[in-house]
Amino acid sequence: MLAIFSTSFFCVLQVCLVCVAGVWLVRKGILTAELRRGLSQVVTVLLVPCLLLAKIGSGVDVAALRQLLVLPGTALVYIALGWAIGALLVLIMRPPVEHRRLVLACCGFGNSGYIPYPLVVAIAGTAPLFANDPDAGSRGVVYISLYLVVMSPCLWGIGYPFLSGMPLRTLRWSQIISPPLVASLGGLVIGCVPMLRNLLVAPGAPLRVVYDTCDLLGSAAIPCALLVLGANLADRPKAHERTAASTVLAVAWGRLVLLPLVGCLLVIGMRKAGWLTDDPMLALVLMIQASVPSATNLVLMCQMHGRGEAAISRILVASYLLAVPSMTACVALFLWVVERL
Repeated sequence: MLAIFSTSFFCVLQVCLVCVAGVWLVRKGILTAELRRGLSQVVTVLLVPCLLLAKIGSGVDVAALRQLLVLPGTALVYIALGWAIGALLVLIMRPPVEHRRLVLACCGFGNSGYIPYPLVVAIAGTAPLFANDPDAGSRGVVYISLYLVVMSPCLWGIGYPFLSGMPLRTLRWSQIISPPLVASLGGLVIGCVPMLRNLLVAPGAPLRVVYDTCDLLGSAAIPCALLVLGANLADRPKAHERTAASTVLAVAWGRLVLLPLVGCLLVIGMRKAGWLTDDPMLALVLMIQASVPSATNLVLMCQMHGRGEAAISRILVASYLLAVPSMTACVALFLWVVERL
């Protein structure tokens, strides 16, 4: 158990240290607000799509896809569970009325990409469970990518209008379709169409250089995304803009305590029912997705709407600080459980 906890702690710490580097760059005046916006666009428009295209295209085929439909399905379940838990905590803890939409959105939508990607890769490289499985990290990236196929459009298609109070009839496709989503779907097409797979992905393929280029660019996505995440968390809300403690506590309890426990029990139930393959990485990814802190894109949404920026910033700063011990404990628990499934 000590070895599992140690592995969990250092994997979470690795992610946090890269985020701290982003905070340091902001404090030094290197990663300015303008540069941060530019780097964020590079990550969203180029690096993450290349990562998704390369990993999904090489790791998924028709047979695997049939077995992995549980990933996007679980994303919908987690959103619904997080929303329900958030609504329950709003009734119990009674945060200010103007913060209640923030609590629901923060509990419903987790950071399903930037945190799980490096964490799963680190666990695959250090945990004894995967010592004899060199492909575990690549499979984990594929699993996370398939999870994001549903999570990403739900985040922008539901979370964005919800935070603004916009009716769904005013929703535009541009608010749902994003480069990462397009890349995920493109990777599915490449992986599932043998002609395209033989043209781009197979060893010695005529256009293999295109795949290798995407893989090279995608390798920069995770560290750059974590630097941007750290830089965003470095912003200090104005002193006069206070956020009620009940708001922060409601999100912390819902996103970092209750949902991870419910998610762990749900994955155990799905594994016992035979809905999951025997791959321990699949069960681990699903459990980790239930334990991540709130999505940082919620800050961007509040900025776009011009409302709730200070409150969401303080919520996320507190959540990510609390996520260090909470995710360390959760990952240790998940590894222990997965080893015994």
